[in-house]
Amino acid sequence: MPLTAEQSVSVAVPAARQRRPRRSSVRHGQASCADYGCTRAECRQAALRARHRRNQDRTHGRSARVPPHAAARWAVRLRERGMSAQDIADRAGLSVTLVRRVLRTHTQDPTVRDIARTSADAILGIPLPAPRTPNAPGLTDSTAASRLLADLARAGWPATTLAKHLNVNPRTIAEVRDKRPRLHLDLAQRIRRLHRDLISLNPADHGIYHTTIARTRAAATRRTATTTL
Repeated sequence: MPLTAEQSVSVAVPAARQRRPRRSSVRHGQASCADYGCTRAECRQAALRARHRRNQDRTHGRSARVPPHAAARWAVRLRERGMSAQDIADRAGLSVTLVRRVLRTHTQDPTVRDIARTSADAILGIPLPAPRTPNAPGLTDSTAASRLLADLARAGWPATTLAKHLNVNPRTIAEVRDKRPRLHLDLAQRIRRLHRDLISLNPADHGIYHTTIARTRAAATRRTATTTL
């Protein structure tokens, strides 16, 4: 008796789990999460939907893989509007590794590897965000913002999550927290509001992995110990 599509996903779990990179950025709810061995219903359903789209493409004679140039051009425009590779990956439901590879694609290089049509469509389907202009002009001292970001790190909130909430690059979070002497007043105000909203919440209740929380807290403890020496 042939297996159903959902059963076939489950049968492939043990072998797939061995292929998952140790530092994979794939999130729950993405099709590739089930391919790596996750058995959550949301991940299995995402994998089944992706398989259904591939079957539809095959039925209509469309190639399952396409050149990445159009998606690369659009991803570059998204980045120019302030979206990081992780932002694009989150919106498209793709791994950040794939998005970074697409961003590195030279628009005229005919030898680059094709990507799945569904991946290209997911990137091309992200609307272009409006240019963000600071609501409060000018610069301010970063001491207060640095303290608030360090406070959130000790509570287990990773820089990538904070960056997503603030619509900035994770590197900006690290720089403001650790070494940038001044920052835009608008960003300082948004950091203050974000701290107020998140500090009393448990990161695990908002989709942050327990291992990520522990790693974030340990790094915050090391930074605190270094600064007090």
